[in-house]
Parts: sequence; structure tokens; C-alpha cells
Amino acid sequence: MTRVLLVDDEPLVLIGMQGMLNWAALGYEVVGTARNGAEALRAVQEKQPDIVVSDIRMPVMDGFEVLSVMNRRQWIEDIPVIMISSEDSSQFIQKAYEYGASDYIARPFDARVVYQRVFNTIKLYAKQRRLLN
Repeated sequence: MTRVLLVDDEPLVLIGMQGMLNWAALGYEVVGTARNGAEALRAVQEKQPDIVVSDIRMPVMDGFEVLSVMNRRQWIEDIPVIMISSEDSSQFIQKAYEYGASDYIARPFDARVVYQRVFNTIKLYAKQRRLLN
């Protein structure tokens, strides 16, 4: 099972992301949720997810700060991060990629698209690991 960490400051969005897909039937396990960047970093360390799906705009630490810390700790090399935001300016999206995001999904989003992008990202990371080893 692929271990997924969901991060968003809106409880209804977290519930929606958990419920919009039958994660287990698709081979995913939601190992945790976090409501801000600091919680997300603790969860990454404790739960060791295979992938993080995170909002950008959050209290305490935003998604860019989370990406920055994950880069400094070299977690981003093993744990891909898909950013989700309602912000659609090219500068904002480019900044997410520059900070190490593997993908960027604009809101509103479709459950099938989220599933496919998580699937594709995990597949690419697995392939990259095989090539490097």
C-alpha cells in the first residue's frame, strides 16, 4: 500500500480528500492528516509517508516553507509532494516547482485527476529509485 499524508487547514477539505476516493481500494492508505505546515513536518517524520498531498496556504507554516524544510532535510528526494491551491498564477505555480513540488493541482479538482496524478508521481519516483540503485 502507498502511504499518503494529506495536509490542509480546512477540516472539510481534509474530510473531502479522504472521502472522495476509496483510497484503500486503489492501493493507498491515508496514514495521517495535518492542518498546518508544522504538523505536516511532524507527520512526515513520524508516519513516513510515500507521498504528501498538501495545500499551500496554511497557518503556522505554509506549503512553501514545508517544501523548503523538506529540501534542507533531503526528504524531498524520497517523498514527492503534490501541491494543491486555488491560486493559479504562473508565478505561484512556478514557485511551487522551484521549491521542489512534484506536481501542482489547481482547485477545484476532480477526484479521478487527483488519483491519477498521485499514481503517476509514485510510479515516477519508484522508477527513479530503481534507476539510481
